[in-house]
Order: sequence, then structure tokens, then C-alpha cells
Amino acid sequence: MSSSKKIGDQHVIDVSNALKCYLLNESILEFKETVQQTARYITKLYPTIKKVTSKFETESPDSNPDLFITLKSGETNKINLFYIKGTSPVQPKNLGAKSFLKKYFLSENLQALFNKSLEYAYESYLKKIVNTREVENVYDKIGSLKKKVKKYYPKFVSEINQFRRQFLFELREECFTLLKEEYNNKFSDSIINAFNELLLINSTNIITRYATENKCLGVEEMKFCSEISKINLYKKGRDTLGIRTGQEALTLRFKFESGPTSSIKLATSYERFPTDDSIVRHNLSTIDQFEHIIFNHKQQEQKVNTSNAIGKCNEAMVYYRILKSNPSINQVSEDDYTKMLSKYGPVISSSSLLAIQRSSNSALNQMNQYLRDKYDTYSIDSIQLVPDNYLKNRLDTSDLKLVLVVNSQYIEESISLKALSKKTTKLTIKNPGIGTILGSQYFDIGSLNPLVSEVKEKFQNNIFDHQQSLVEVSSILGGYLKNADQISLKKGVQSLLGESITLVTFYKEEYSIMLDHKDVRSEIMVAPHKPSPIQTTLSWNNDQEELSLRVKFSSGHHRGWSSLKLACEYKVQIH
Repeated sequence: MSSSKKIGDQHVIDVSNALKCYLLNESILEFKETVQQTARYITKLYPTIKKVTSKFETESPDSNPDLFITLKSGETNKINLFYIKGTSPVQPKNLGAKSFLKKYFLSENLQALFNKSLEYAYESYLKKIVNTREVENVYDKIGSLKKKVKKYYPKFVSEINQFRRQFLFELREECFTLLKEEYNNKFSDSIINAFNELLLINSTNIITRYATENKCLGVEEMKFCSEISKINLYKKGRDTLGIRTGQEALTLRFKFESGPTSSIKLATSYERFPTDDSIVRHNLSTIDQFEHIIFNHKQQEQKVNTSNAIGKCNEAMVYYRILKSNPSINQVSEDDYTKMLSKYGPVISSSSLLAIQRSSNSALNQMNQYLRDKYDTYSIDSIQLVPDNYLKNRLDTSDLKLVLVVNSQYIEESISLKALSKKTTKLTIKNPGIGTILGSQYFDIGSLNPLVSEVKEKFQNNIFDHQQSLVEVSSILGGYLKNADQISLKKGVQSLLGESITLVTFYKEEYSIMLDHKDVRSEIMVAPHKPSPIQTTLSWNNDQEELSLRVKFSSGHHRGWSSLKLACEYKVQIH
């Protein structure tokens, strides 16, 4: 039991005993100041108390309110006590992740769907941690993985905190998706029930705030609007979602109970959702900070690869441009875009940064046109950048998520953001191992492994050199793809490019285009040995889009034979 829970439980016991002394006309001065003040507040609220029962006098303390107050009229009132240090927020309950949707949202189906995603994400989270200490064992399951994590990391340390953040983000995203669908299907009664139950709307909620040495700072009743006219959903930060009616909001924050293998909980909390005016003021403030970073930009002296930094600056810039044109929208994680520019901006030149800023106007125009064509009428409710290494779905390659309101429903648009200097530039999108490319993850037409093994044997027997090996493997790959059906080709292309809508910005030419990789309007043509003997090129939509698969060794020639990979280079032909 945590120390805060022990303190809270003792407060309930002490207040219950003080009230019983009051009913017997006995002094309560022997109790702490916080207990005396709370007891007096309750007696003023209910001057005709006949009986007091604490939850610890019931068979199920955790399933009952803290106190039952029975009045002389026979009426019984439920009271919950909150013992809060200083100005800390009120946290009504901690929920179990594997039961909260069933218990409070009254949906076994939602709980089953969430638990399935939770188990998959949890196993992936454990594997990532174990992989920091040993080579992955494909036969390890959750039980054995937990034992290894406990051995290697009995508590959270900086080395594995990134995996915790990714995992909790994934759970929040999955939960939001499920509740969004519940909301859109007009099943908001279940959401309202959770709102009422978790905010304890049907109880009297009394907050006692204290300082050091139990000095009482004040006692007050926490009151909520009892009439709910409209429910809204929202995200906050990387691990929290919210349910609100007007300005009153309930937040659910995913967290570990303690260490890396402990159970997953949701900490509930009450907050006042900001007014429309305060949202605009805050957004304009972060926009000013962002523009200040641009104005004071200075490139670092050291020479480094700038391609990743260009991409990150473009993500931040498109976010900024959307926010500047829609300053009333809710930022899910408001510091991300300024931090991203602060980190990656100094890596690139001032001329490139300014070019990316100018071209973000064309990106905004393309995005707006795409959304108008798709939805006609919509409003943007919130905006967020997707953290690195978020892989809930391999096909979700999005960098930016927008939550839209369309016909009173929530719609989430996931957008992949790409930055190329000119229209002739190619973009390397993936580097899969050669053994996976024909398997179920991509084209799903077989395996190159046996044939690659034969090529490796010839290399080791000095029949093939490095270049000849690459050409041979590329020829085999090209032959397989040339004979593949269109369904398999489209699956492979989409798996490599992702299913998110892609907004490509050619920043030196101030031109942008929106691409839907699911929108393959023509046959996919396969050209082996193009544009070189070690490449196979796929093209579609009248050669507007092409994907080149270049075979390469993962290490330098001096290492002899090393594993083979594919450099997958994507190009858009703008005529």
C-alpha cells in the first residue's frame, strides 16, 4: 500500500471517529486540526446526523464511499473525503487497466478489445527492454519476458524510460480510438456513466487541504455540474485522455503502479478545461516562442547528416503553420513542436530553415484542400505530433494527427510528412532485410532466404564477388516481383509506404502535394535492373510514383559477407 493511501485511509478513520464523538457530545479536540475542521464542516453541512458509518465497517471497503451519513429523517448520504497536501490536484480513484472499461463504461466488448491491444503492446514493450541486454529469443512470451525484465531492471532507469513512454502512449491512443468509436455510435450513455461514477457526482465530496505538520489550509466541498448537456473527448500530453462537459473535465492518465513489470493503472483526476479565450492566448504564446527560435537561428559548425533534421524541422513547421491558421484548436502536447525545432533547427542552414518555413504555406494549402474535398464541412478539434518509434500499427507511418469534428462526430486524420529539396529528389523510406521483403510483412509471395543462402555460398567459395552477389540477388527479386499479381504488388507497396496520407513538401520549390498510397489507380509496373543492375523499380499512376528497391550489404566490403538489406527509395514525378 502506498504511503498516500495509508494517510488517506487514516484520515477517513479519524474523521469517522471524530463525528461519532460529536454525536455523543464528546470533545474532538484530541484529534488533529485537519480532522477537527473536516468534522465541523460535515456537521454544518448535515446538522441532523443520526449515525456515521465508515467504509472500513463494511464488507467491501474499496467498493464503498468513505462515509455513510444517516440523518434523523432516515435519509442516507454518501461522502468521499480527500486529504490533499497543498494545492495538489484531486485524484478520486486509481483504476485497473484490465477492468475499467467494463466497470465504469459498462462495456465488456470495449474491455475485451482494449485488453487484446494491451497484451500485444505489453509483450512488445517487454521485448524491447530485454533486447537491451540480450539477443531476442522469438520463443519468449510474457511470463518469461517479465522474469528477465525483473532481473535486468528491478526499477525504471533512464535506459528504458523511452519504452515506458512509448507503451503508455500506445495505450492512450488505443483507448481514445475505442471511446471515439463509442461516442460516434451514439453510445455516450456509457461515457456519461463513467464521468458520473469517477467524478463521484452522486456523492458529497469534501476536500481537506493541509500543510506540513498537519496544519489545516481549509476544507471545501468539490461540486460538479449535475446536469450534463454535452460530452466531449480530448487527449492531453502523451499518456492522458479526458472527458469533459463544458469546463469540467475528468482525466484518465495511464501509468505503471510501480516498477517496469508492475500492473497498469489509470490515475483519475479532475481539472478545469481551459476556456476558448485562454486556449487562443496560450497558442499564440507558443507560436511567438516558435518564431523567436526561427529569428535567432544559428547553424552548428560541425558537419553532420542533415536529412533527418530537415524532416523533423518540416514536421514542426507544418504543425506551426496549421496552429497559426487555427489558433483556437487544442494542442495535445503543446511543447513538442517548439522542442523539436530547438533540437533539430541548429543542425541545418538558415537558408534551408527559411525555405521550409516558406514552403509550409503550400503544405497548409494542400492539406486544407484535401480536407475540404473529403469532408466539405469540418472543424479541427486538436493537433498532435506523433512520437518517434510509435509502432502500434506498422502501416501507420503518421507524423501528425488531427482530430476533426465532422457532423458531430470525431474523425482522426493521420498524416505522414515528408520533405524533399526538389521534385527530382528520392526519399529513402525503409531498409528492410532481404529475407522479409517477399514474406507476409510485405509482398507475401514467398521467401528469398534459400536463394540468398546459395548466393552466399558462392561468395564464400570465391565464385561471386560483392557486386556479382548483389546483381544476382537483385535479379532473383526482380523475377519474383515481375511474376507477382497486382494484389500482392499493391500490398507490398502499401506496406513499404504506409497507409497514412502523405504530405510531401519540396521546400526549395515551395510546392507540396498530398498522396494517398491506397489510391493506386493503375497497374503497378515492375522493371528489374532499373535504373541499375542492383535495383528493381516499381511504378504506378502513369509513372507519377515510383519505388526503387536497391540491394546492398549491411556492412562494408572489408567485413566480407554481411546481411543483405534493401534501400527502398520513393520518388514522386511532378510534371
